[in-house]
Amino acid sequence: MRFPLQFGSFVVCCVVWSSIPAQAAQVSSALLSTLTTAHSVHSLSVEEATRNYPVHLHAMVTYFDPYIDVRHAALFVHDQTGSVFVNVPRPVKVNLHAGDLIDVVGVSAPGDYAPIVANPQIRVQGKASLPKAPSVTLAQLLSGGFDGQWVEITGVVHAVHFTDHNVSVDIATVEGPISATTMRAPDFDYSSLIDAVVRLEGSAGPEFNRKRQMVGVHLFFPTTEQVHVLQPAPADPYATPLHPIAQLLQFADGFEFNHRTRVRGTVTLDWPGRMLCIQEGVSGLCMQTAQSTSIRTGRVVDVIGFPAISQFKVTLENASFQSTESTASPIMARLLTPDEILREDHDGELVQVEGELIGQDRATGDLTLLLRSGNYFYPAILPGNGAEENLPNLKDGSRLRLTGICNIQVDSESTNRGEGGMRPRSFQVLLRSPDDLEVLRVPSWWSRDHILAILAAVVLFAFVAIAWIVVLRRRVESQTRALRESEERLRHMSHHDALTGLPNRFLFNDRLDVALKRSERFKTGIAVLMLDLDRFKEVNDTYGHPMGDQLLCIVASRIRLSIRKTDTVARFGGDEFVILLTDLHEVSEAKAIAVAIIGQVSKPVLLGVVTIPITISVGVCPYLLGGSNPESLLQYADAAMYVAKARGRNQCEVHLADKGANLRAQPSHLPV
Repeated sequence: MRFPLQFGSFVVCCVVWSSIPAQAAQVSSALLSTLTTAHSVHSLSVEEATRNYPVHLHAMVTYFDPYIDVRHAALFVHDQTGSVFVNVPRPVKVNLHAGDLIDVVGVSAPGDYAPIVANPQIRVQGKASLPKAPSVTLAQLLSGGFDGQWVEITGVVHAVHFTDHNVSVDIATVEGPISATTMRAPDFDYSSLIDAVVRLEGSAGPEFNRKRQMVGVHLFFPTTEQVHVLQPAPADPYATPLHPIAQLLQFADGFEFNHRTRVRGTVTLDWPGRMLCIQEGVSGLCMQTAQSTSIRTGRVVDVIGFPAISQFKVTLENASFQSTESTASPIMARLLTPDEILREDHDGELVQVEGELIGQDRATGDLTLLLRSGNYFYPAILPGNGAEENLPNLKDGSRLRLTGICNIQVDSESTNRGEGGMRPRSFQVLLRSPDDLEVLRVPSWWSRDHILAILAAVVLFAFVAIAWIVVLRRRVESQTRALRESEERLRHMSHHDALTGLPNRFLFNDRLDVALKRSERFKTGIAVLMLDLDRFKEVNDTYGHPMGDQLLCIVASRIRLSIRKTDTVARFGGDEFVILLTDLHEVSEAKAIAVAIIGQVSKPVLLGVVTIPITISVGVCPYLLGGSNPESLLQYADAAMYVAKARGRNQCEVHLADKGANLRAQPSHLPV
C-alpha cells in the first residue's frame, strides 16, 4: 500500500510495509514529488511555501467568490485530509459552485496567513454533496487549528450587512460574536434571519494583520442552504412582549438576554443615524442606531434591539425603532447640580444643569462646550447638523442653563477593582437643539483692561494715603496673579488638545502661517504630514474608549519623540495628527522623517495585559520655495494620506508639485 510521507518541506510517496516503523523510512532526493493533498500544502511552513512546490489536488469546492477580494477570487477546496485556500488571480476565468469536484494544478505560496495554492489551473470533473462539518466553538476557531477548514457553528443572528455582491451576517455565539459572509442572493430575505437561532456551515478564514498574525476569524458559507434555522425569529419583533427599561439586564431566574428585546419610551434625544435616547418614568436608555429616520422628541416609540453592556452601561445593540399611537406625559427635565449627577444614578435621563462657559470647540464637526460649575468641569455636545445658526450669542464667561441627556462616564479602573458597583468619573450633556441652551447671564463688564485702568487710578490716589500703599499693593498683586493664571489656563485650553496636550488646529494653523512666511523669506522648505491611525475604530469597539484614549496618548508621545524640537505636532481630532516640518532642503528629508514616525508608532502597544497592534498611514505634502498656501498643504497632505490607506496602510505617500502643475502622489512603501 502507498502512504504520503512528509520529509522536510517535501511530500514524497514510497512503498512501505505496515510492519516497518515510519521513522525507519529513508527518503532520497530522487523520490521528491508533487504535493497531492490539501493537508500537505496547508501544513507547510511559511519558508517552505515560498519555494513554489508543485501541487496537484483532487478536491471539492466549499466556497467560491469572485468579488470579495479586489486582488483575486476566493476559493476554498476540501479533500479527505482537510482544506486549503486557492488563490485564483484576476481576471477570473472559471465559474465554480459549492460541491464541484475539481482538478487543481498549481504551486505552493505563503498566503496572507497560512500556505495556499497559487497560479492554479482548474478543471471541473463532477459534482458531489458537501461534507459533514464538525461543530466547533469560537475559542477553537481563534486557536488557528481550523484555518481554512469546513466547520459548523451555532448562534443567534444579530445583524445583516449588505454590499453590492456580498452579505455578512453577525452571529452571537456563547463564546462571543463572529461574522459569516456569502454571495448575495437577490431572492432571499436575509433580514428574516435576525434574532433566529441558526446552525451555519462554512469555511473558516482568518482575519490577519500585515505581520501575518491572526487577529480574528471569519466564516464563508456558499449559499443559504448552509444556514439551518433551529429557532425562527419572531414574525413581527414589534409584537413581542414589552420589557421595562428599568429591568433590562436585571437578574431573573431562567431568563436569558440572547434575543431581541422590545422596550417602549418617550423620545428625549434623536441624533438621526447616530443615537436615540428614550425615557420610561425615571429610567433612561441611550443606544446607537443606524436608522436615519428622524423623530421628534416627546413621541412614544417602540425600540427593538439586543441587550448589551457598553462602557459599564446598559444599552441595546443593532437597535431600530418605530413610532406608536400611545401617548405619555411630557418628560420634564430635573434641575441638578454636578455633585447630584455624580452621586446619584441619572444616566440616560433628561436633566438640566447650570455652569459657566469657559471654552468652545468645533474641531470634530460637533459643537462642544466646556463648562465649569464649582470644582466640576463637564462638556456639552450639540451635533453639527446645520442648526448652529440658531445658537444664541455665546461668550466665554456666560452663565448657561443646559437641558439635555445626562451621559455618565464610568471610572473603569476603580469599578473593576471595587465590589462591583459602577463608579462614575465624569459626565457630559448631550444637547438636542440650540433651544436647549439658555443664557442666564452674560459676562461682566469687568474685563482685564477695565480692571487695570481702575487699578492705575487707585495707584494715583494711593499717594494721598501712604498708610494704604502696602495694603493696596498686595491686593493688586494678588488679583493680577490670579488673572494671569486664569488667562494662561484658558489660553492653553484653547490652543491645546485636552487629551494628549498637543497643539490643536488653531495653534497649528498659526504656526503653519508663520512657517510659510519664514520659508519664503529665508528660501527654505517646509512639509506638512497628515497622520491617521489605521483601524482605530476597531480598537475602540474591541477594548473601549478609555483604552483607545490611552493608545492615542502613547501614539502622541511616540510621534513627539520621532520629530525634531523645532517641528510641531498637533491633533486635529479623533485619531488624526498633523506635523509641521521646517528648515527642509530636500523632499527626502520629510519622507525620511515620515518613515521614522511609521516605524516608531507601529510598534505594538502594551496596555495592561493586552497587546494592541497599531499602524499608521502618513500623507506628506512638501513646500519648497513658494507656490502654495496653508489650505492647499493640508488638503494635499490629507489626500496623500488617503492614498496611503487605499494602498494598504502602514505606509506614507508623498505629494510633489512640479512647477505649478497638478500634484502627483509618490508612494513610499514600507516593509511589513
